[in-house]
Amino acid sequence: MKIITFDTLPNTNDYLSDLSKKDANSWTVIHTYNQTEGRGYAGNKWIEEENKNLTFSLLIKSDLEYMELIYLNQWIANSIYKSLSQFSKGFEIKWPNDIILNGKKICGVLVENSKSKDGMNSVIGIGVNLNQTDFNHLPKATSLANETDKVYDIMTILEHIVLTFKNEYYLIEDKNFDEISSYYNNKLFRKDVISTFIKNGVEVKGIIREATNRGTLIVEIDNERLEFLHKQIELVF
Repeated sequence: MKIITFDTLPNTNDYLSDLSKKDANSWTVIHTYNQTEGRGYAGNKWIEEENKNLTFSLLIKSDLEYMELIYLNQWIANSIYKSLSQFSKGFEIKWPNDIILNGKKICGVLVENSKSKDGMNSVIGIGVNLNQTDFNHLPKATSLANETDKVYDIMTILEHIVLTFKNEYYLIEDKNFDEISSYYNNKLFRKDVISTFIKNGVEVKGIIREATNRGTLIVEIDNERLEFLHKQIELVF
């Protein structure tokens, strides 16, 4: 594990993606205390307070095929869940790639994959709200400090999460995809309970039943099991 830290960086994923093209080793970590151009999944922006939260990207090189990357995404969420659960109870995984604590978002993930002659390069960008306490502009967000009344050392949490990834990596190496998917679905936020969704601009009631190996979500609406891609349906809670 090699951790490279910057006081300020526009975007850790972009920096690490450039390094990956220059033969950076697997398990290289780019960390910054202040990311000025953060972005999240599906084009969303990731906004944070300087020196308050954990922002980093991790490079993993594997022999996975594109069709297997859904399991990598699930494994990433599982690993973050397992790591952060050492610091508090109440964590869940919100499809497709957010980590929830006590019903509010605490962590976002952005994975960018590229294939090379040596295999699959996966740059995993992770943002964890640690010590920020003001989320008035984001009512569905929270931090570990807010939920536990403690202040956390950023580097300690970073090293803990990366170590959890390394300890759990055998699941990817051995391609234990059923185990990965089962764990992910077991921790899925709002699974098997009636929730409110936005579908085609209309508010509907539904029940999350399963996250599939196709990267879709099965939601039961009016006793019918429907399958959705991300952005085709929005969970309102």
